[in-house]
Amino acid sequence: MITLLLGAVLAALAGASARAETIRIGVLAFLGAEHSLEEWGPTARAVEAGLPGSTVVIVPFDHAGLDRAVAEGAVDYVITNPGHYVELEVAHGISRIATLDSGLPVASAIVVRRDRTDLRTLADLAGKRVAIVGPTAFGGFQAAWREFAAAGIDPFRDLGGLDTVGFPMTRVIDAVLSNRVDAGILRGCLLEHQEALGAFAPGVLRVLAPRENPGTSCVMSSRVYPDWPIAKLRATSAAEAKRVATALLTFQPPPGVPAWTVPLDYQPVHEAFRDLKIGPYEALRHVTARELLARYWQVIAIFGIALGAWAVHALRVERLVRRRTAELATVNADLVREIEHRRRIEEREALHRKELDHAARLSILGEMAGGMAHELNQPLAAIANYADGCELRLRQVSAGASAGTPVDTGALVQATRLIRQQAERAAQVIQRMRAFVRKREPVHMALDLNEVVVEAQEFFQGPARRSGVVLETAPAKDLPPVCGDRIQLQQVILNLLQNAADASVGRGAGPWTVRVETLACDGGACVAVMDRGEGMSDEVKARLFEPFFTTKPAGLGLGLALCHSIVEEHRGRLQADDRDGGGTAMRLWLPAADGAACEETTPSGEGA
Repeated sequence: MITLLLGAVLAALAGASARAETIRIGVLAFLGAEHSLEEWGPTARAVEAGLPGSTVVIVPFDHAGLDRAVAEGAVDYVITNPGHYVELEVAHGISRIATLDSGLPVASAIVVRRDRTDLRTLADLAGKRVAIVGPTAFGGFQAAWREFAAAGIDPFRDLGGLDTVGFPMTRVIDAVLSNRVDAGILRGCLLEHQEALGAFAPGVLRVLAPRENPGTSCVMSSRVYPDWPIAKLRATSAAEAKRVATALLTFQPPPGVPAWTVPLDYQPVHEAFRDLKIGPYEALRHVTARELLARYWQVIAIFGIALGAWAVHALRVERLVRRRTAELATVNADLVREIEHRRRIEEREALHRKELDHAARLSILGEMAGGMAHELNQPLAAIANYADGCELRLRQVSAGASAGTPVDTGALVQATRLIRQQAERAAQVIQRMRAFVRKREPVHMALDLNEVVVEAQEFFQGPARRSGVVLETAPAKDLPPVCGDRIQLQQVILNLLQNAADASVGRGAGPWTVRVETLACDGGACVAVMDRGEGMSDEVKARLFEPFFTTKPAGLGLGLALCHSIVEEHRGRLQADDRDGGGTAMRLWLPAADGAACEETTPSGEGA
């Protein structure tokens, strides 16, 4: 439509050239040709009034058409947006003679539907489609582009897409209203103008990311720039341009028609283009090597010096690294030898520890030897008595058989059954002693601590009776299982029982009582062995688990040290506390068994 109208205008110019001087003003028709003719008609009349005998023709173009018209000299003056003016100024040498004083700011307004509550900031447009007139529109895109860039958003990369709808700019509003796009970019105040004309229902659209602008009631999303200029082409007469400028500056427009003022400073537009590297500053995107060298030779020289210094430093460091590597290889070899030496020492210590553990058990067994002998003497004496009884019965049977007396075999069977029971009892005592003293690898499994305590007490019953010690037990119900080695834990408890008996005997009149309690505590199970001895001083408690420290006249000082080591290997605690009313309570705590971590291990070997 713009092209057809331009043909008609040029035809009219050809017919009128013989009658009067014709002044051709090319305008950017962002709202269409008809709107442009209506909008700029008062300006044409003002110029005609100031230049009698002249005829002013308004010729509407789009961006590309106006560029061609200026390049071909088809117009004398240009009225366009400030961004387009800066481009034409640099490209074709046009110069502004006046600036429009419309009171309407040149800026961008990013509009969205009011019901789009998900869109509040520029960052919310990431991945969304946005409608624009075209990438060369200043108020319709470039002013908003600068704000996107300031927010760290590249509209060509970060948005879901830019839909170019072309002129008139009202097509952007249509695209947003129809939900074809998520947002649209308009020239400032166009939204309010179209709403006032009734182009759409009031309040349907709103401006995204509004900025403060006290000079107008319009809402905008960008900074404000100078208004549209009118500029003369390089070939236009300076005298004529002066007369046109005078006519425009003295023009008194009727209400609703904008006036003209002196040319404003368009440096803000240059700054916007420089930030975006577009228009006259597009070359900033493509800097040649020579330009880089000329511009940054000092930086390049410093970088070269630094690079050379770094190379020298790298060579020096490499030499030092090689030397250090050789030193480290020597140290590493020494370290390997040291580790191997320590490993052999640790193996010897582990073997020595096993020997000490075995010796400690033999020591405990030696201390209980008298009681163990009593344990064996009882069933052996019973066996002897029953055997004597059987022998006596057999003699009586032999004598009675000759006299015809019937034989009582039931008594003999009962006696032999009792002999067998006592033999099994003696065998169990010997079996327990053998299992306790033999060399073996620890076997960790889930254990009932009450059962371990009972087995240890059975071992200790003989020594306790011989010493006149009475064992009191208070087993807890529902005791959680613990993970450990049965024999090692029996060794710990037997040692505690022996120490408690030694501390109790001789304190007042017998019998002397040693109390053993079990209970669930702190996520595990506890055993407390309590005596009524003299108790311990703080000094003794501090050194209680030191090897070779003992308060017994004939003690070696290894029992409690080994017990403490065994308990630590079981991730438990062993401590001594004062007992109310006198005496000491030795408390053993073991954590509850973890089913995944407490699996029975196969011994690596056993010794007789």
